[in-house]
Amino acid sequence: MRLDKTYTIRWYGPFSTTESIREFEQEHEDIKCQLYMFHGMKKHAKLYESYYCGQAKKGVYNRLTNKGHHIEELTQINGIWIGCLSNVEPISSDINYVENIITAQLTDIYGEKYMLNKINTNFPKHNIYILNLWHKINGERWQKYSSYSLAGEMPDVLGHEYQSDIDVHFIYGTQKLKWLNIK
Repeated sequence: MRLDKTYTIRWYGPFSTTESIREFEQEHEDIKCQLYMFHGMKKHAKLYESYYCGQAKKGVYNRLTNKGHHIEELTQINGIWIGCLSNVEPISSDINYVENIITAQLTDIYGEKYMLNKINTNFPKHNIYILNLWHKINGERWQKYSSYSLAGEMPDVLGHEYQSDIDVHFIYGTQKLKWLNIK
């Protein structure tokens, strides 16, 4: 029997520098972010941005400041979001699944030639559902954000379904959750 997996990701941002991420991680030691995504302009790019989604097992700041990281290819960073899986104590496979699905979604939105990381289409043989919750750097929930931001482009709900009878993977999503006026 296949088990469906559901992940809630609390995204914080947007950050404009890696140094601001270091400060956030120092001030919020209780928030362990395993994922990040960013976008910005490469040198000589005038009309398009590049995008990246990755995972960080020892802190996002440490990962982004590794020598040779793709963020070094950008001369202008337009936004960095860092995310933690908040409903599970994630193991490596959980983080890999989520990163693969988010990367596939970013590729679908922007196109493979604008992605800095390789596209991994080795999807799991079970269903995965992701709920993206967007937070400001101070922890407050974003209720409305710029469509120019990754938070405005990435669906709030992503689904990956595997149909074993025909060996096909489907990814779908709903763009934005609606805030209800119930208190």
